[in-house]
Amino acid sequence: MKCGTRSLAVLGALALSAMGLVPAAWAADAGQSGEASPGLVDTPIPDIQAVGEGDDSMMVGTTVTTLGVVTAAYPAAESGLGATLDGYTIQTPGSGGAWEPGRTRSDGLFVYAGKKGEIPAPGTCVRVTGTVGEFPATSAKDNPQSLTQLAATSVTTVEGCQAPMPIPATRVPTPAEAEALESMLLAPQGTWTITDNYQTNQYGTLTLTPGESPLRSATDVVAPGQAAREYEAANAARAIALDDGTNTNLQKGTATEAAYAYLANGSPARVGYHVAFTKPVILEPRHGSFVFQPTSMVAGHPDRSPVTITGERPSAPTVGGDTRVATFNVLNYFSDLGVDEAGCTGYPDRTGAFVTAKKCKVRGAFSREAFANQEAKIVSAINALGADVVALEEIENPVAVGVGTDRDASLARLVEALNKDAGAGTWAYVPSPVAVPEAEDVIRVAFIYKPATIAPVGPSLIHDDPAFTGLARQPLAQEFARVTGERSAPASFVVIANHFKSKGSVPEGAPAGNVDSGDGQGNANAIRVAQAGALASFAARFADKPTLLVGDFNSYSQEDPIKALEAAGWERVSGAGEASYVYAGRSGSLDHVFANAAAKPLLAGVTSWAVNAQESIAFEYSRAGMNAHLAVEADNPYRSSDHNPELIGLTLIGGDAPAPTPSAEPSSAPSAAPAPAPSRAATASSRKTPTRAATVTGLARTGADAGPAIGIGILLAAAGGGLILLSRRLRRRG
Repeated sequence: MKCGTRSLAVLGALALSAMGLVPAAWAADAGQSGEASPGLVDTPIPDIQAVGEGDDSMMVGTTVTTLGVVTAAYPAAESGLGATLDGYTIQTPGSGGAWEPGRTRSDGLFVYAGKKGEIPAPGTCVRVTGTVGEFPATSAKDNPQSLTQLAATSVTTVEGCQAPMPIPATRVPTPAEAEALESMLLAPQGTWTITDNYQTNQYGTLTLTPGESPLRSATDVVAPGQAAREYEAANAARAIALDDGTNTNLQKGTATEAAYAYLANGSPARVGYHVAFTKPVILEPRHGSFVFQPTSMVAGHPDRSPVTITGERPSAPTVGGDTRVATFNVLNYFSDLGVDEAGCTGYPDRTGAFVTAKKCKVRGAFSREAFANQEAKIVSAINALGADVVALEEIENPVAVGVGTDRDASLARLVEALNKDAGAGTWAYVPSPVAVPEAEDVIRVAFIYKPATIAPVGPSLIHDDPAFTGLARQPLAQEFARVTGERSAPASFVVIANHFKSKGSVPEGAPAGNVDSGDGQGNANAIRVAQAGALASFAARFADKPTLLVGDFNSYSQEDPIKALEAAGWERVSGAGEASYVYAGRSGSLDHVFANAAAKPLLAGVTSWAVNAQESIAFEYSRAGMNAHLAVEADNPYRSSDHNPELIGLTLIGGDAPAPTPSAEPSSAPSAAPAPAPSRAATASSRKTPTRAATVTGLARTGADAGPAIGIGILLAAAGGGLILLSRRLRRRG
């Protein structure tokens, strides 16, 4: 029976002509007849897949007729998504079933049918005539992993073909193996693990790796340089994406009304969750790399998923001790919103409503609804931590933004929201000291604490050092003491909050050693090394007190800045639990805890709470309203930020360690009766504005975005050895 039509022939050939795969004259010829050219005989699929230069078929541009059984079908009509695969896959009858070492040619082939072409059902044996091409239609040098396909001009059904069988696969095929298995059925075996879910809500893909653990960031495991490059090469060989049967951007047009393939409320598809294949998949190159493609479109049809996904969201951990300290990057918590800034625009949801600010003075939420979602998730996470003290990173500094005179306004707003949830007076914040740096970033570090158990000992102290000026957030130190317990002397300790320069870019005018060298440490590494040296010098003044260095150091555990702190006598005591950050499908910790010798005897435990980094960004407040089938889950803490908090347990009451003697830095005595933080309005009207030496100008963007200017001081000096560390690093880089 004839399955092809004249319109199919015209559409297929014209589409290939438009993509540059066939000459325009051939498209005109196709319009004259839908029949196969007379005299053609079947060309076996492996002959069509025989490669010439790169992975391109030697038969590109040739009209052939071949025979195969349909193994996968992606009709455009059933999707309503817009861009789809618009074709089907065939495989040599009776092929497959076993891994064949030494195989060089594939028995599978993608058939392009076009938007209106007829697509046979899976299991149908067909004889297809068409023109051989590669998709995308680029040279082998430019695109070494293109898809060999046949643009159908004639299709007929054939009876009596033996069905092909999937080939078992326990690992990711090598490039050579993948080319020889292109468009064939595979049956992945055993347990696979989600190592990346960043694009699951946009392009419907999950990146998987065989085994029970996600892939690690190289420099969180091995030293930067050659060891890191080799480690990452091994990582890349063990990662493959599971696609959703379409090439649609699910955040645009009608696709926003379709259910995600592998992600839903109650089924978060977290990094680290395990995957088992229940149906075979097609191995094919898409967008420059091989993927596992389901045999039918799963986007909009999650019931067709070829996998089952298992795992459990973790509740807040316990660390022991009687006093708990945490560090938490809260992802640009700005109580000043884009909607109130003249000329500010934002990133829209599917209805066109702005959710987050875009290139404005403020960062974070654009609308009040978005801010409510963001705040609710952060409040839920902090109150679930069970901490007595929390060091916060990425809190808005309204003075640096230029929208107010109260440096603590956003911090006060967060405390107000925390107390509304946990009970009046549960939390208070450490106010800014009277003297603050004249050049600060628009985000800052800060402290909140529970007055029932903790009292600040005097004012906080900002380390205003050239290593940080115009580059990153200055460190903030605060001494705390227990206000309950049986000791005769107060058990006090010091916490220094940090947020080092990010890896994202190189500030304008930065010296050598800050451009990504490919050693695994990213941009601005020498700047972070100088910051580590300046921090170590600053923190040395608290050597007689139990002291913790905490925060977002923007450095993995084997990188130079971390090693510089360790060389200065600080022990990294974090690392238990899951990694604090996930980037490009690699899990590693950018957030750390360091302890000095006086603090070590007090430690009862340190761990990370995997509440954020392993979650899909689809659950972040910034993606609310992007999909009709997914709620942002503002009533729970998951994906309240992109970093995981670290939690530290200290034994200050009844322990064997002697109570430290408070010194004059940063303060002389604990507050007698710490009061809850005042309301934002009261704070703004009653507290004296911190003094500044000059108007803030030319502030660098930090966090994920890097700024344009470098503080000139880093070129001249860095406190307490920072310059020495920077100079050594620059010399070592040559």
